Amino acid sequence: MPARNFLIHVFSVAASAVLLFAPAILRSADPEPKTDSSGWILPGANAGTGWHLHLKDARTEAAKDNKPILILFTGPDWSSVSKKFETSVLKSKEYSAMVRPAMVCLYIQHFVNVSAPEDQVSTNQALRKALGVPAVYPCTVILASDGKKVLGMIPGAPDKKSYLQQISNLTGIAVPE
Repeated sequence: MPARNFLIHVFSVAASAVLLFAPAILRSADPEPKTDSSGWILPGANAGTGWHLHLKDARTEAAKDNKPILILFTGPDWSSVSKKFETSVLKSKEYSAMVRPAMVCLYIQHFVNVSAPEDQVSTNQALRKALGVPAVYPCTVILASDGKKVLGMIPGAPDKKSYLQQISNLTGIAVPE
């Protein structure tokens, strides 16, 4: 009988440990998104770096440097197409060589599975509506350096070569060889 009591004790200790540490284990598997100084959720690792979250900041930089603005409307927390596009196109050498030095980039997220700050959600929705962006994710809008004139729109997730060519057609920026 002592062996049976020992096994029951071991089992109850193990079950208690699982119940005690399960919340921490689950949180570590799905970390809280990182935020900027205003509390807005930053782009995930798939998007790369150098993105603005606020149109005002992007417009200021675009006007100062006389660069067009690339706005990416994306659903990285729920859209597998957005995730794949970000990984295969936005993190590519060709994208970095062509877009990063010549354009100001603005990252607009449409959240479904992530609880985001209400002002970020409403601001992003208002911008999408103001620019006439369809509910197709991802969708890219190119603005002139004044931050107001729409040069064009690229809905969906074209392959890297097609995407860069479309940006070139809208902006005159050369596609890298």
